[in-house]
Amino acid sequence: MASSDLLTGTVWAQQIIVSIYKLSVGLEESQNNMTQMPWLEFEALKMDHSKRPSPRLYSSHLPPALMPPGLKEGKGKIVHVMRNPKDNMVSYFHFSTSYSDLPTPKSFDHFIEDYLTGNVMGASSWFDHIQQWYWPGEKYDILHLTYEQMIKDLRGAVVRICKFLGQNLSDAAIDEVVEKSSFKSMKNNSKANYKFVGDRLKGDFLRKGNIGDWKNVLTPAQSDRVDQLIKEKLGDLDITFTFE
Repeated sequence: MASSDLLTGTVWAQQIIVSIYKLSVGLEESQNNMTQMPWLEFEALKMDHSKRPSPRLYSSHLPPALMPPGLKEGKGKIVHVMRNPKDNMVSYFHFSTSYSDLPTPKSFDHFIEDYLTGNVMGASSWFDHIQQWYWPGEKYDILHLTYEQMIKDLRGAVVRICKFLGQNLSDAAIDEVVEKSSFKSMKNNSKANYKFVGDRLKGDFLRKGNIGDWKNVLTPAQSDRVDQLIKEKLGDLDITFTFE
């Protein structure tokens, strides 16, 4: 399963995992990545999971407390992606202005207040999500990656995911996964770019896919405030985020 908070890399991990299994064991053709690797909180609710062929792939933004019991007992593997909160909030703000299922923010200044207090629709507090998933207190079989690691070394991330999933791919196959999972390739791939959600989305789901866009939006005071909250809320975790 691919897991993360909203706009932090779930769709990216989804594409990588689907590409790996297509090359390693083969997958039945599917309309798009959302049907190939359905969201536990949406499409998967309507499915008879016992009839899904192996490997049964899923995606989710849910917190650990809402995970299926089997996952909590280590019966499945979870690739969990985290993204620095400054870029995440900027990405979330732009997404909220273009996706009709979410309320349109009055301004970024209003949005950052809701984001930092965990009051954005469709997601929990970023800080709570990181803390709960980084140390879930259950027997999850989980691989933690950051969005920034994937940007800086996509091939290295693919190799780590392959090893974690127990899928042995040749160097040529790994290169193919990397190419299919690049931002440019995904943006032009109708099965991966989520344009299939239709008129609910005005613009591109895959917007920039880089590190540091927050510098174009956050004020120095807002940036400092986020830094302080990270220290206060996540200071006890052995985790470092990259901001540029």
